[in-house]
Amino acid sequence: MNTSALIYEKSEAGRKGYTLPATGKSEADLVAMIPAKFRRTADAALPEISEGEVMRHFVNLSVKNHHIDKGFYPLGSCTMKYNPKLNDKAAGLPDFQEHHPLAPCSSAPGILQLMWELQQFLGEISGFPAVSLQPVAGAQGEFTGLLIMRKYHLDRGKPRTKVIIPDSSHGTNPASVAAVGFSTVEVKSNEQGILSPESIQAVMSDEIAGVMITNPNTLGLFETNIQQIADIVHKGGGLMYMDGANLNATMGIVRPGEIGFDIMHFNLHKTFSTPHGGGGPGAG
Repeated sequence: MNTSALIYEKSEAGRKGYTLPATGKSEADLVAMIPAKFRRTADAALPEISEGEVMRHFVNLSVKNHHIDKGFYPLGSCTMKYNPKLNDKAAGLPDFQEHHPLAPCSSAPGILQLMWELQQFLGEISGFPAVSLQPVAGAQGEFTGLLIMRKYHLDRGKPRTKVIIPDSSHGTNPASVAAVGFSTVEVKSNEQGILSPESIQAVMSDEIAGVMITNPNTLGLFETNIQQIADIVHKGGGLMYMDGANLNATMGIVRPGEIGFDIMHFNLHKTFSTPHGGGGPGAG
């Protein structure tokens, strides 16, 4: 049930929340300064409300929202981690945040250095020889990684059509698999909540392009059989893909590239406090 009035319902004719500075010009003179094609033919349908009412209206709405500063909220593997405010401040430095994405590289040497160093750090953390920052979100990182998997098999002259996904996978995994044109083969976890090598062996074939695993998985469990699973997949000609949604739990302890994974993506908004939302929270 809606218990909050719309801001338009609070509007009263003639009420103002602002005054414009004196210009010494008439309204007609000001209007004449605007080219005719840009002038409104009717007043904008905006609420007439005081500044104090505007403030109270939106603060009231804000406390109805649930957010990470208000409380913990889990979304499967997408549990939102708390970003320290100091990190948010660093991410919002105007020389970095306000630089136009289409500006020439010559005007952004510091930004390019930061990005290059980030790539090197991510490579060291993951154990992979190369990292791309081109994907602008976690799901696009998945999409990019799966395109790499598909191209790998095409270049070998042996295109494959299926990807194995456990029932404990990150929710975006099957969607990304379908978007690339693969079909999914779901494998159930064992009684301990992890994958067994036998379950992977049972579905391996020359149609399997690879296995996509979130590790630790959505149940919060580390896949202890991962190296045996990797051996089975590699022997069958497939690749190992790791979803890094839960990298926080193992970073600095395990490097995915050293336990059998060939491709992975990072979720930088979860592990490295990139500000949530805004179109580019993750990178692969």
